[in-house]
Amino acid sequence: MSARAVGTAGSLRAAPPARDRRRLACAAVVLLALAGCSSGPSAPGGPTTAGQSSGTAPPAGTPDKVYTDQELMAVINAVAQNRQVQGGAMDSQRLRSAVSGGAGPVTTTETTPGDCVVLAPRDPFAVWADKSVNMAQGGIPIAAQSGPTTTVTLTVRSAEKDAISQADFNYTDDLAARCGQFDLTYTESGMTSTHAVQLLQAPSAGEKRFAWMQNTKPHQPQDYGSVGLQVLAGTLSVSLTLSVAELNSEADARPALDSMAWLAQELIEQAAQHPPSVAPVPPNPRTPDDVAALLRGITGPNGNTVDRPSAAVIGAERPGVNPGTPSPGTRAPCTYSDPSALPGSVVGQGTIQGSNKMDFIDLMVASLPTTAAQPYLFDTVAATLRDCATIQEGMGGSTRPWSDLQHLSAGLPADSSYAVAYQLPDGTGERHVMVGARRGTLTVQASVIKYSDAEVQSGADGLAAVISQVFARAGL
Repeated sequence: MSARAVGTAGSLRAAPPARDRRRLACAAVVLLALAGCSSGPSAPGGPTTAGQSSGTAPPAGTPDKVYTDQELMAVINAVAQNRQVQGGAMDSQRLRSAVSGGAGPVTTTETTPGDCVVLAPRDPFAVWADKSVNMAQGGIPIAAQSGPTTTVTLTVRSAEKDAISQADFNYTDDLAARCGQFDLTYTESGMTSTHAVQLLQAPSAGEKRFAWMQNTKPHQPQDYGSVGLQVLAGTLSVSLTLSVAELNSEADARPALDSMAWLAQELIEQAAQHPPSVAPVPPNPRTPDDVAALLRGITGPNGNTVDRPSAAVIGAERPGVNPGTPSPGTRAPCTYSDPSALPGSVVGQGTIQGSNKMDFIDLMVASLPTTAAQPYLFDTVAATLRDCATIQEGMGGSTRPWSDLQHLSAGLPADSSYAVAYQLPDGTGERHVMVGARRGTLTVQASVIKYSDAEVQSGADGLAAVISQVFARAGL
């Protein structure tokens, strides 16, 4: 994997996949990360000669404001919607919180010749941590089916014109000419990969642009190559990459470059001509970095800690609990949806690995906004889980049934709590154990899968111990 490939894979860890309903929420992140598995370093090329860049006057509609992370996400999402494709932006807050406080991995980028390193891309973890330049990352398919060779992975960054030019186009034409071909070596947490990079003629887009192609070194027949394009327009910098199954010449790269140039121009025009509008969210006493920090270092029953926790603000309302609740003394079926979806909530996620790949605790922390009023949504959900015999789980407009609930004892002091186990009608025999609790305006939920009735109560006890650590970390 390349420099950017390894970094993009890091986003998979930054927003860990989860089981059941939270696994669905993370599926888009996983697909976007996989789409970048062969992407590579950016290296300057020009519209007529490799290494040359355009210095023409900015075209009409060039972005001239500095866009926030949220506005850049809105630009990516709008272009995906305009194209009517299943693509869009990852949550910048979640990516940034995953590396807050120096939590990112140790990485190095080196080139041969050494001075070509200024042509290599910024390390993705450094991009997330750098709050002096705003950013959003995502993926947009350019074909009917999304996949590594049909989904363009992209990063859009914004700062004052001179600052963004210095950050992403800090090279001279002479250096670009001398670095027409170079080797790039990227190391993350002791794992190293090397790639051969060649500069290409860049198709017209924006005010300045450069292009590259890269292959693994040594190259194996099964390895994908990647093609990349970076474009500057006013206060906006757009970096795009696409994997190519057989990349042996510039002619093999040309279709990918032309598709990415068109997409880059769409992003630029969307930002300049249709300025994004981001609805304000209710204030919250905790930031995404604060919530991610609550999860960092929390240990599971086997001593493993939460793996790269992340957090983000919920900005749009999602379905809550069905208003229909059982009458006192009845055991009527109820509908359940995730109670952490209140707009303005800061929601953190993480996983704790168990003894094998399929054994892990899924952990979610939500800090309620200051506008939240009682009865809290979490309390309604907890009451539903305590009082209902059967549950229909809400899943994006559809439902699926749970087996009759098994009510467990968690021994967890809280303002409101639940502890249950259930099975799905999928024939796996998996027991889904869920424990949740609220103290003040902080809610913590944890889940784990067990494979026998004998393990269910001990599983709930382990989840309760994890939740207690989070409350202690928060001083509650």
